[in-house]
Amino acid sequence: MLNKSILFLFLFFFTTTHAQSVNELIDLFTNNPNGTARFEAMGGAFGALGGDLSSININPAGSAVFNDNEYGFTIGSEKKVNKTVFFNNQESEDDNKFSFNQGGAVWLLKNTGEGNINKISFGFNAQTNNSFKNNFLVKGRNTLNSIDKFFLNNSSGLNTSDLSVGSNESIAGVYRYLGQNYGFSAQQAFLAYQAYLINFDSDSNQFYSLADYSTGVDQNYISETKGVNTKYNLNLAIQFKENFYFGMNINTHDLYIKNWTGHYENNFSENSAITAINFENQLITQGEGLSFQLGGIAKLKSFRFGVTYQSPTWYTLRDETWQSLEVQSIDVDGITYQDIINPNILNVYPDYKINTPSAITTSAAIVFGKLGLLSIDIISRDFSKAKLKPNKDFLNTNREINTKLTNTTDIRLGGEMRIQNLSLRAGYNKIGSPYKDTVRMQDSDSFSFGFGYDFGETLISFSHKVLKSKKGHQLFDSGLTDLAQINTEHSLTNLSLIFKF
Repeated sequence: MLNKSILFLFLFFFTTTHAQSVNELIDLFTNNPNGTARFEAMGGAFGALGGDLSSININPAGSAVFNDNEYGFTIGSEKKVNKTVFFNNQESEDDNKFSFNQGGAVWLLKNTGEGNINKISFGFNAQTNNSFKNNFLVKGRNTLNSIDKFFLNNSSGLNTSDLSVGSNESIAGVYRYLGQNYGFSAQQAFLAYQAYLINFDSDSNQFYSLADYSTGVDQNYISETKGVNTKYNLNLAIQFKENFYFGMNINTHDLYIKNWTGHYENNFSENSAITAINFENQLITQGEGLSFQLGGIAKLKSFRFGVTYQSPTWYTLRDETWQSLEVQSIDVDGITYQDIINPNILNVYPDYKINTPSAITTSAAIVFGKLGLLSIDIISRDFSKAKLKPNKDFLNTNREINTKLTNTTDIRLGGEMRIQNLSLRAGYNKIGSPYKDTVRMQDSDSFSFGFGYDFGETLISFSHKVLKSKKGHQLFDSGLTDLAQINTEHSLTNLSLIFKF
């Protein structure tokens, strides 16, 4: 067997793979673009407008609306405040982040002769498609469930011989062997059995818990997440005659998420053999994706109309996990024990694929000459159409996606008023919950404002946006499935510099 001093052991599970829960997958399916300050200030309602670097990400025909070659970039900061409620206990956690959010350029080829193609544009834009930076704390006294139920659920079908460590074996070696031959569940049962949290009853032929929480148990759950989904648009568009624009994007996606959770329990019932449990998990998901967009814009006097098709994003992803379990206990003689089971194994799972749902965006805008404009985008997306592959490995997950998720309709509204070289902007977003059950996640709203100033060859813009959302976070996917209510206020401040050339 392998020696426990080895820091990381890489393994591949050929029998049972473990993917994220549907809750975690929602982050992969969701787009929360963070673009130029003008785009953000106007709520991202650019599907019928174009003429902004981030508008390329909404409607690829938008690059042909430009009158000049442009390049620019956006920097920003974000603050997220999470307030949690768990068994009537309230906690608050906040975090800040500074980042480079967007960069892009558009080049124009104008037709000075005859023909129906007035303009050809080439564009490139890179921007944050979703930021995963998110920390929250859940605390409360649970009178119903403990983490022991998670381990018991994962022990079904196993016995002590499966979970024991022989004289010539090591914790790391057996943990690795179980992962290769029995999968994720067997590893969880192994941790609990080796830490003396569960024991086996030969009469009933099943495991049972040594924890007593009949009078309740204090639970402390910490989640720390970082990472980003960056989307790169490679764009081609044309202006057909005077009033029609057509475009196409080929998009690549670069995704990285790192989530660490720590779950601690203490203050069990007086007669409990278990006095404290500390369970740590780390999940890293990374990979690449490919998608495309087709779009068009029509000008009819002061009115603008747009439509965009966003294809599914075809991701190829890989997961890595690490975990450890520490259990404190006391015997009938009052002797205390501390059992730490840390295999120091990095579980590396086979690549898998996710197809996110496609989307249709319909847009309209009215332009009041040089005074300003109003714009609206309506985005329709059916989250139940998302799918993980190979299907034989994710039958239950795909079934959950199909039954729990639904079609959403998002609304973006934006307005701009111009006073000579100064522009004042405001926006609003209504974001539909992908869940059929609104206890899991409610619809969310964002409000934004900003301003910009045109110096001629250089433009500078500022925006501030506040997004408020409510959702129920399930602590674990099995056993300890109690929901913590999380109320989030997410504010983003952006500054953009745009140069004409």
